[in-house]
Amino acid sequence: MSSKKSTRGQVPAVVDILGFRMAAGEYQEGEVLPVEQDLADSLEVGRNALREAVKVLSGKGLISTAPRSGTKVRPRGEWNMLDPDVLRWHSDPDIATEKFMLDLIEMRGIIEPKAAELAAVRATKEDLATILSAYDTMAGSGEDRQARLEADILFHSAILKASHNEVLNHFKYAIAAYLKAHFRRGGAVSDEIDQKDLERHRQIAWAIAAGKVKSAYSLTVEMLNSNHSHFSRDE
Repeated sequence: MSSKKSTRGQVPAVVDILGFRMAAGEYQEGEVLPVEQDLADSLEVGRNALREAVKVLSGKGLISTAPRSGTKVRPRGEWNMLDPDVLRWHSDPDIATEKFMLDLIEMRGIIEPKAAELAAVRATKEDLATILSAYDTMAGSGEDRQARLEADILFHSAILKASHNEVLNHFKYAIAAYLKAHFRRGGAVSDEIDQKDLERHRQIAWAIAAGKVKSAYSLTVEMLNSNHSHFSRDE
């Protein structure tokens, strides 16, 4: 029994290590991973734990296995880039490339304005309380950048949830990945820009609370366009 628990406990760590290495390009597309025993030894885990981790990574689209060709890294275009773990690995500042960041911005521009529009129609009192509370935390975070980041993630996640569309809600992981990556890349802004960003968040929150559908949509577009321009200057 204890050995089984030990194996299960090792699997998430192995998935994280190998997934991070692939996201970072330490294992290139098309590259065959070391043979099972050698890889297990290098990771200091049992072969059963490694096999289970390989199954998980295969399910995320990162690798494929075949009897005679071994375990191979699949092309990035075949990875499940909306998987929460895959996004988390890419939020590391050493992995989050400019293209990845711009791809996420493009995705946000497609998803978030519509989500805000739907939230203005469908948000419950509980949804609105969460959105407004997240904004208040952002505004009151002061010099605590980590608290500001966490509140920012909650703000955007709460809007997606308030759309009451289960598919849209799943994009919260991608938005969180962008915000974390931007934060970790040292995306500092001036006080003036920061205050404008806060004000946009406030306006979006109250447009949703007031049921102003067009304003919720257009203000979100304005905020994302501003984020795009600041990101480009930061780079």
